Amino acid sequence: MTVRLLSLLALLAACDRLPEPSLEGQHVRIAASPGLGPCAGNLAHMDLFVARMAAETGVPAPTGDDRFTYYWLTAEDFVDLSPCPREVSACTVFDTIYSREAVLDHELVHLFGFDTSSFFAEGFAVAYEGLGGGVYDMRPTMITSRDIWSSLLAVLWFGLSYDDAGAFVAYLLDRHGPAKFQAALPHFPLLASRSGIDRVFRNYFGVSLADSVAEFIAERERCPHLAYDRKIMECDAPRIAWDGRHHAEYRRIAADEPDALGPFGRDSLLILRSIDVPEDGTYELEIVTDPRVGESDLSGFHTLSVVGCGRCDDEPAVHETTDMARVELRAGRHALRLHGLTTVDTRVAWSITRVDDPTPR
Repeated sequence: MTVRLLSLLALLAACDRLPEPSLEGQHVRIAASPGLGPCAGNLAHMDLFVARMAAETGVPAPTGDDRFTYYWLTAEDFVDLSPCPREVSACTVFDTIYSREAVLDHELVHLFGFDTSSFFAEGFAVAYEGLGGGVYDMRPTMITSRDIWSSLLAVLWFGLSYDDAGAFVAYLLDRHGPAKFQAALPHFPLLASRSGIDRVFRNYFGVSLADSVAEFIAERERCPHLAYDRKIMECDAPRIAWDGRHHAEYRRIAADEPDALGPFGRDSLLILRSIDVPEDGTYELEIVTDPRVGESDLSGFHTLSVVGCGRCDDEPAVHETTDMARVELRAGRHALRLHGLTTVDTRVAWSITRVDDPTPR
């Protein structure tokens, strides 16, 4: 019995008890277990993510009855109602996602690349999954070596390094383009072999698998996820208009704000913006929680973070502060993120300022 058939049988057994969708978008419907409350921006984020992935891969985004369904389930419902293995936090079956997390772009990517080799399916998802809700990427930023060959032949997710797969797929996307990769993706063998994968490489990329791995090792092996991830949401978030010298905002941070995403984990939320830095230099980042709003001391829970949008040619770094910090930023596009809590309703003032003379005084 195939994995697809097992999943389908489990899905049919649970479908009459799954929650009904309560949020309906152009491309995605969201259903949540009773008691779970998504942030107000989740549906718009998922709809836009699906539209951008469709544009990246050259396939139409589903509409009408063909829309994707995202089930956000409690831990108990996830075990009882989803076809996913208990060891995972989410899985994608055909056009449906089952997840313990309210927002998980990794699984949305799987909607565009399933029924293929685990290495390339997971690598594809990791390469496009974005930075998530945390301030830092949990993967290492200093890479010494990657073992591509052992992961290439992994069975399902056992023995598969998601980071190695993501790095190699990101290299293929940059080297050959998303359209060629998307065309090749369904042809990678489910039961991986070097010869089977090599045939796909020669047919769709015009190069051998061995030569591709060798080029990757020589040119991209040490590139970390923070850099190779394509960040299609973070780096194309609503742009901040500024003069390159100073920008400041005072705004509300709460789960019902239309651009709030989450919760991530238990109670974290995220707001995405982007900013173009006109020249290399020293910049001052500052965020202040309004003490008149909400609880008495929330300063440690609201964070301003900035991540460069350059790829593997740029040194990856996350600059963050819960109060004030001077950082060195390179010219170019940056993702600017506000991190807060779903459990409080508060306001923050935040700013970015060019420092003309960074000499300590």
